[in-house]
Amino acid sequence: MENWTLHDLRRTLATNLGRRQVLPHVIEHILNHKAASLTDISEIYNLYTYVKQKREALQMWSNHIEWLIKQAAEMDALAA
Repeated sequence: MENWTLHDLRRTLATNLGRRQVLPHVIEHILNHKAASLTDISEIYNLYTYVKQKREALQMWSNHIEWLIKQAAEMDALAA
């Protein structure tokens, strides 16, 4: 894959978590993304860290990556 950056990995994670119905604010917390404006109420008043939700979302992502690796290995074995 040519011309990719580490930011592409963040985008891929965010897109795929969204596809799996992870709520946007949980994705933002996983990415440690800050709102463009500090006038956002949730940035100022909501200090909850969403640890449980982040853990569940990242476990879901980990399971997906493991499944992809397994599928690739099975395809390689069939091709051999």
